[in-house]
Amino acid sequence: MRALTRLSSLLTATALACTLVASPAAAFSSTAPSGVDVSGHQRDAGAIRWPEVAASGQKFAFVKATEGEGWVNQHYLEDVQAAHQAGLLVGTYHYARPAGDARRQAAHYAATLATAPQHSLPPVLDIEVAEDRDPAQLQAWVRDFLDETQRLTGRTPMVYTYRYFWREHLADTREFSQFPLWLAAYQNQRPDPVGGWDALTFWQRSDTGRVPGIEGHVDLNLFNGTEAQLGDFVAGRAVDLGTTGPLVAPDHEILETLGGDNAALAGLILAAQSGILPPGALEQAAAQLGIEPVLVNEISGRVGELMATGQLPVEDLQVMVDNPDYSIGDLLILLANAG
Repeated sequence: MRALTRLSSLLTATALACTLVASPAAAFSSTAPSGVDVSGHQRDAGAIRWPEVAASGQKFAFVKATEGEGWVNQHYLEDVQAAHQAGLLVGTYHYARPAGDARRQAAHYAATLATAPQHSLPPVLDIEVAEDRDPAQLQAWVRDFLDETQRLTGRTPMVYTYRYFWREHLADTREFSQFPLWLAAYQNQRPDPVGGWDALTFWQRSDTGRVPGIEGHVDLNLFNGTEAQLGDFVAGRAVDLGTTGPLVAPDHEILETLGGDNAALAGLILAAQSGILPPGALEQAAAQLGIEPVLVNEISGRVGELMATGQLPVEDLQVMVDNPDYSIGDLLILLANAG
């Protein structure tokens, strides 16, 4: 769901043994409805077979609709309609480009939503890049987008983000806690909310799941409640999610790694960027930290791309070194969005 250059191949075929598999009997608690979110990337290997997705136990699907002021996902209409026909609750999201005008982007998103009226879930603002905007400017941008989206659609939008971005680039603002929160956190443990939210509504738990009907990796999500509560949420009725709801999933080795402290890894990346580490040493040093080889290779490759184009987010990496409460999963989302 993230930037055009996202780390969608973070777990390759050689790591399928460690890849999450979505199954209602094995992967998630029966009280926490599971679902997917997709963009054009999931169509690289062909059309999504939405009846198979629904048959696997998924209850909802978010489809990327728009980005910036004019881009539309070419598969948006087909996937929204097919997911709806398969019996899934359907939502959409807009990938924010804060360098552009917030209200024009909201208008573009709302106009695109109007072409497919069968959306069950609220519209979503996906905010995870700053594009040189400071926290005050980003807060104003988010405010304008949410207000305009609500005015144009008549629905209360939801905010999708990840922990590091909200805390550091939006100054952990509490201003938007009246909107539902969809938080990306790649880890085994239930994530804490950010900002002023008391609870998250959806948890994006992995971007490397496998679901029948979708070739390759897909983002996996849980709703923070029961299936009955999800129905209430869709209907617009008040749902008390609390802070200790039934958001439960089994442990997975790869998510245990991603949930770990990323300060040492961020420091190694900065050392490679500054030339302190010779070529190839990043892989060896990261492996010594206990990071799985497939992760080491993908991180090294992505870092090399960003260094070659001068787009490595050095300032963000330094913040991560100084704040070890951020996770390796946060680091991967940062790298995926960089550039």
